[in-house]
Amino acid sequence: MSKKDRAASPTQPDDITVHLKPILGIRPGLYLTWLYAAAAVVIVFFILFYPGLHSRGAFLAVSTYPDKVTVKVDGVYAGSAPCTIFLKHGARTVELTKPYYSPVALTENVRGRVFATLLIPDTSRISQRLSVSDLDGLLSWSLSDFQKNPEIPQIISDASKAVSDDSSRLKMYDFLDNSAKYVSPGSQYIASEAQLRELLTSAIRASSLGGFLSPSSWVQFIEDSIHVKQKYDNVGSWLLLTLNRDKAEKLSGTDWIQQYLASYRDKMSKYYQGRFPPSAGSGGRLLVVQGESFREVPAGELTMGRDDNVDSLGKMVDRLLPHPVAVESFYLGETEVTNREFAAFVAQNPQWSPANAGALIAIGEANEQYLADWANAKPPAGKDDLPVTSVSFFAANAYCDWLTKYVQAVLPGYAARLPYESEWEWAARGGLRGVPFPLGGKPGAAVFYHKGINGPSRAGASEPNGYGLRDMAGNVWQWCLDSYAPSAYLLSSLDPALNASYEKAYAPGPDRVVRGGSWNNQSEQITVFTRGSQPAEWSTPYLGFRVALARK
Repeated sequence: MSKKDRAASPTQPDDITVHLKPILGIRPGLYLTWLYAAAAVVIVFFILFYPGLHSRGAFLAVSTYPDKVTVKVDGVYAGSAPCTIFLKHGARTVELTKPYYSPVALTENVRGRVFATLLIPDTSRISQRLSVSDLDGLLSWSLSDFQKNPEIPQIISDASKAVSDDSSRLKMYDFLDNSAKYVSPGSQYIASEAQLRELLTSAIRASSLGGFLSPSSWVQFIEDSIHVKQKYDNVGSWLLLTLNRDKAEKLSGTDWIQQYLASYRDKMSKYYQGRFPPSAGSGGRLLVVQGESFREVPAGELTMGRDDNVDSLGKMVDRLLPHPVAVESFYLGETEVTNREFAAFVAQNPQWSPANAGALIAIGEANEQYLADWANAKPPAGKDDLPVTSVSFFAANAYCDWLTKYVQAVLPGYAARLPYESEWEWAARGGLRGVPFPLGGKPGAAVFYHKGINGPSRAGASEPNGYGLRDMAGNVWQWCLDSYAPSAYLLSSLDPALNASYEKAYAPGPDRVVRGGSWNNQSEQITVFTRGSQPAEWSTPYLGFRVALARK
């Protein structure tokens, strides 16, 4: 490299020196100090003062008993307790509301600290207990919610927070009694312990009137537990099917359960004497109302449930636990209600016409399939004698109400309604015991699934059973009056009259019992004791109904 090239090379960085010039005669060291100080002041202002000035107010932590209370500030939704909300400076109205509880309005005078709110928020707290204003409404809503959502069992214990006196305690026990029927039993000891835990928690809370468990409230809880055991002879079966496998097996070895099973076997055995009485053949008295044939079904004591294996009595616990139910005499439709018969009802009650399906769907009394294959308020051509299908529970009930005025002209003191589940099963058996089908050990000519079938046959396609009733198995499922309670058989008595009264006292639920099976089921899957359930608004091609006539 030449001397000229070396002279032209850039200066190395460590040779560079920066010189600041004075500004307005002020030396750099002085004005830089002022600049740094100003920046520090600005930073301190924005950290310590600006948040408090810009959003002046305070945070309010809200907790309530019960929880899930709606919180509004000056009429605007702010959250659901427990929650923390921000209140602006000034007088603010905080409203706490929850259905079935008395609303609470609080006035908060918010000063709103300015200094350091970003680092240490200005926070206050309120804790408020709401009082129940409509206990009956609260318990009814809670039961309905649990029926629809049994996988969320805390619904039960949430409701128990409303207990405050002896009157509400007794209502709470009625609520728990109804809730217990909707605990989900399972075969092979599938656990429902979360539901049991919530029931137990609620029962203890009720006995202590929502407070702490004291010696006196513990005695009250024991007394109430004994009452449940006395009311439901078969509560032991309920526990065996709702506890998990290990705990159920331990329970089954206790003296109490062994004594219960022995007593159950002894008392139920009398219902298995003479298990195959002679068939009534053509059935009882025939009655015709509006062209619809009804057969008289005698009174008796039904062994309701899975009764086809007497050897397992008291040895195995099944959710279809056999239990005795007293049944009074009544009349039952010889066949399902037909399209022709339902069309006569629709002609006089156009609100139930398929043209009005939208309105029925809007109020929850039908779904989109309601009479879907009808046109101009008439059934499909050539299908007048088929069972009416795609009708909801509500539509079937309305048909019964309409038919009642004609029934009373023929049979004073009687009314038309859907059959109770026990009535349906008693009638389906036709006088037989210990066999799975209306005609005995085989389904007979009942209409079940076979290759090529795509719908039901004419109403009455099967042979008559002992009471002269047809299609009690297959063809179409049939609505019953009962709400579907999965644990109903397990929470039963050994007294037939008590079980009949329990059935009539079931709390209304979202699902209703259906019985009998349909053309779309395999014949070996459906017996006289098979239970099914459907939401009350459902209307499907597999589901119809038949009418019972009973004393009012």
